[in-house]
Amino acid sequence: MNLLNFIGAFHVEVSRLLDIVESAGEASGYMEWATGKVGDVEVFFLWFPKTRRLVYAIQGRQRNYGEVEVKGVLEAIAYVERLLKQLRR
Repeated sequence: MNLLNFIGAFHVEVSRLLDIVESAGEASGYMEWATGKVGDVEVFFLWFPKTRRLVYAIQGRQRNYGEVEVKGVLEAIAYVERLLKQLRR
């Protein structure tokens, strides 16, 4: 059984991690996004699969933004999961 069969697109998986999803989607394989809230904090994620870049912004009790280069979609999802876990503390 292949684990990749259980992993959906970036925007689908990140949407599952958010408390409130405001917007999520994709643009012809060039970019995927997911925006929403975790608690009282707004989060914005952009995933660029061709360049393997993840861009994020966090607004709320703290403001943080950044850009990370990852190896693939699984690593991008794991990075988002770690960020959201820190926000829930």
